[in-house]
Amino acid sequence: MSFSANTFLAVSRQILVYGGSSVVSFGIFGSVMILLIFSRKPLNENPCSKYIRANAILSLFFLPFYFLPTILTHGLQINVLAFNTSFCKFQSSYAGFTITSIFIINCFIFFDRYVISSRSVRMRSYSSKHIAQTLITIGLCIAFGLIGIPAAIFYENIPLGPNGSYICASRSNRFLLCVAMIYFPILEGILPFILAVVFWLLTRKQVRTVHNKDLVRRLDRQITRMYLFQILINTIASAPFAIINLYRSLPLKTARTQDQENTVQSFRLLGLWLFYVQYCTDFYIYLAVSNEIGKQAVEVLCFWCRQRITSITYNHEMTSLRAGTKTSTQY
Repeated sequence: MSFSANTFLAVSRQILVYGGSSVVSFGIFGSVMILLIFSRKPLNENPCSKYIRANAILSLFFLPFYFLPTILTHGLQINVLAFNTSFCKFQSSYAGFTITSIFIINCFIFFDRYVISSRSVRMRSYSSKHIAQTLITIGLCIAFGLIGIPAAIFYENIPLGPNGSYICASRSNRFLLCVAMIYFPILEGILPFILAVVFWLLTRKQVRTVHNKDLVRRLDRQITRMYLFQILINTIASAPFAIINLYRSLPLKTARTQDQENTVQSFRLLGLWLFYVQYCTDFYIYLAVSNEIGKQAVEVLCFWCRQRITSITYNHEMTSLRAGTKTSTQY
C-alpha cells in the first residue's frame, strides 16, 4: 500500500508539472487570440467584448505569474512561494483577486446576455460599452476588497517544522475554513452552475417571446451559447478541487496515516491541475461553438503569417543588398 500511495503521489506531481506547463502554454496563446479577435470588427462593437477581453487579460497574467510558481512548489517541490513573506502575500492576494474577479465578470456577462434578449428597450439599454466598463471597474474593486486585501493580511510564511522550512499559508484558521468550506464549494462550484442554468432558462424564455427574431442578433446568440458552455466546463473543472479542499478541512476523529495523507495529496494535486484548466479553455470553447470566432481566428493567423513572411523577406533582401554593396566596395 505504501508503494502504491507514494507512486500515485509521484505520478500526480508529474501530471501537474507537464499538464500544468501545457495549460500555461495553451492558455497564454488562447488569451492572446481572444484579445486580438475581440478587438476586431464586428466583435469589438458588442458590449460583451469588454467583459471577454477583461477576463482574457486576467487569465493571460494569472497563468504565468501564479500557476507557474504553483507548479514549481507542488509539482517540482521547489517552494518558491515561501521565498519571502512579501512574495507569499502578493501571490495569495493576486490569486484570490484574479479568481474572484473572473467569477464576478462572468456574472456581469450573464446579466448582459439576459438584458440583450429582452423585449424592453430600457432593459436592452443596459447592454452598453459604458456600463460594461463601469461594472468591470466595480467588480475589480469588490474582488480586491473582499478577497485580495484579506488574503494579503492573513497569508504569510509559517514554519513547517523544526527543520527550518516554511510554507505560505494563512495564519488564521477561520479564514482558511471560510475559503475551503464556503469560497471554493459555492463561488467556484455550485453558484456558477446555478447561475448558468437560471440565466439560460430566462434568456431562452425571453428569446422565444420576442416577435422580431432579428432583435436578438446571430452574434449575440453565439456569444450566449459560448458562455453557457464555458461556465459548464468551468464548473466541472473546479468541482474536484473544491470537494478535496472541503474534505481536507473537515475535522477527523483519528489522524490520517501517511499513506492516506499521500493519497489525499495526490487527489489534491490532480484537482489543482484540473482547476487551472478552466483558465486556458475559453478560446478553444469559443472556437468549437462559434463559426464567427473560427473565421476571425483564421483571419488573425493569416494576417500574422503574412506579416511574418513580409518581415523575413525584407530582412533577407536587406542582407543581400548590404552583402552586394560590401562586395562592390572591395572591388
